[in-house]
Amino acid sequence: MTVLDNPIVRVVVAEDRAPVRSGLDAALGHLPGVAVVGTATHHAQVPPLLDRHRPEVLLLGLALPGGDPVELTRAVRAEHPATAVIVIAVLPATNEQVLPALQAGAAGWLPPTADRDAVIRALRSVVAGAGATPRRPSGRDHRGELTAREADVLGLVAAGLTNAEIARRLSVSEATVKTHLNHAYTKVGLQNRAEAVEYAKRQGLGPSDPV
Repeated sequence: MTVLDNPIVRVVVAEDRAPVRSGLDAALGHLPGVAVVGTATHHAQVPPLLDRHRPEVLLLGLALPGGDPVELTRAVRAEHPATAVIVIAVLPATNEQVLPALQAGAAGWLPPTADRDAVIRALRSVVAGAGATPRRPSGRDHRGELTAREADVLGLVAAGLTNAEIARRLSVSEATVKTHLNHAYTKVGLQNRAEAVEYAKRQGLGPSDPV
């Protein structure tokens, strides 16, 4: 029996950027018990897909054309309360959209570069919680879930360094720093840089050698 014959978690992907869709397809495609039942590249395509498939999860790109993603999130939560919304966004650049989406009922967020493990964690989290509550930092010690480099980056953020300064410090590109931050945000449940600073200080995170 295939996943499509007996899906446990039905997912609709609403994302117009082909590279992001490809990455999500790769992450979701071989997960047991998960079925991608629809794909939308425009806001107008989302409601019919939700009406038809009644998915457990909607992955919603904040750059989706044709409407306001926050209003769409609010409408989905009102009309399809059993469907959890996970927004796809790069933080902190789009934080002005992510926080309103969370306030409108989104269960959490994923970066466009989310890998298979991050997607699994997000799906498990929202399905277990029925998609009702936005994901916030829990205060639990997540240091064991972070790689050493992710912990270093969070520690340098807490030390007040910019992404450019962190990149120079670690001899990597700014894009790599952003990737480490996005992964750390997803693992720990952080929504913005201020929360990253607070978390790093609370957990005693710092660079491997003095700043």
